[in-house]
Amino acid sequence: MTFIFAEPKEWWLDIPPPQQEEAWRKSQVHATPSSRWNAYVNQICLDAVLERIRAEHTQQASAWLDAAQISSVWEFVNGSAITVGTKRLVLIPTETIDDGELEVPQEWVDIPSWVGDYYLVVQLRPEGDYLRIWGYATHAELKSEGNYEAGDRAYYINGEDLSDDMNSLWVKCQFYPEAETRASVERLPALPATQAENLIERLSNSSVTFPRLAMPFTLWGGLLENTEWRHNLYQRRLGAVSPVIVRLGEWFQSRFESVWQAVEEVISPQRAVNAWRSQNHVFDINRVKILDFGSQLGSEQVALLIGVSTINDTEVTIGLQICPTGNAVYLPNEVRVRLLDENGNEEGQASATITETIQLQFGGQQGEKFSIEITCSNKSITESFVI
Repeated sequence: MTFIFAEPKEWWLDIPPPQQEEAWRKSQVHATPSSRWNAYVNQICLDAVLERIRAEHTQQASAWLDAAQISSVWEFVNGSAITVGTKRLVLIPTETIDDGELEVPQEWVDIPSWVGDYYLVVQLRPEGDYLRIWGYATHAELKSEGNYEAGDRAYYINGEDLSDDMNSLWVKCQFYPEAETRASVERLPALPATQAENLIERLSNSSVTFPRLAMPFTLWGGLLENTEWRHNLYQRRLGAVSPVIVRLGEWFQSRFESVWQAVEEVISPQRAVNAWRSQNHVFDINRVKILDFGSQLGSEQVALLIGVSTINDTEVTIGLQICPTGNAVYLPNEVRVRLLDENGNEEGQASATITETIQLQFGGQQGEKFSIEITCSNKSITESFVI
């Protein structure tokens, strides 16, 4: 009896925790939570796929853009590209769990210098620690068989129309490097420098939530294609988002930012009653903020509870508690908390795996600055305060 084992058509790539942590660290150079998450997912995909190609196909594969340049792309657009010989592979991460379609941002299809030969679906699985690559299409197929949606400026092609054998991609790259894979793309109109500067000034305002949708594509594409202009816009967007520092002195005047809510609005009534009981202290003021570590809003949250009491005119006692939101019993995954001084030096820390809360208590002087770093699922959020 003879058994024939077929080569797997799909790629499954592990994402070790250290690689996740490094990708998350790199993503923190971006301006908004959504762009940081976009950079994180794309960094994971780019690193893992590039490692796989180099290990099993060719050491000559390289990222199309270096680290400095790709950051200015991920601030605005999903996707990255790898160069393999004469071919460019565009990686499109997705967090959908089905094989319904490939969604490609228009920038990767209609900006002439960005056009790729093959577009790969890179699926980040819900667990977040491995990738599945199950299909691809050529640029010509996207243009001829895909559907363009003007509302979100993306090309969609059904999963059933994709090539689902990843091994065939390497046969094409190796033995048919001259194969026609690209459709013709119109050149974008040249932007005068003064107009580009005006557009950058307009888009650098943090109130413009989705810059890529804020103007006609011919203008946006021309702005993004120019490396210097794109980098300038990226830097201006970073400058427009100033770090938020919570001023605890204002809390005693009943002045709170909207994200700092009343305790009973966020955590269960029983937990609200029991807050701080283990520390045997009743704080004058208690506020709580929801921190979201999940890729889907609400999928992985914790509550950061801060309590403040005065000791005298210049000193206060501060309590810190991390607890589940809503009616959840335990914190999600492992949670680590670090108390940092204004220079980033660690003053205290605590961590736990399966627990109901994590608590710290410390004193401070008026005008003193500190930060709280909370890590969950290999992703960190830092909140900064001044007393």
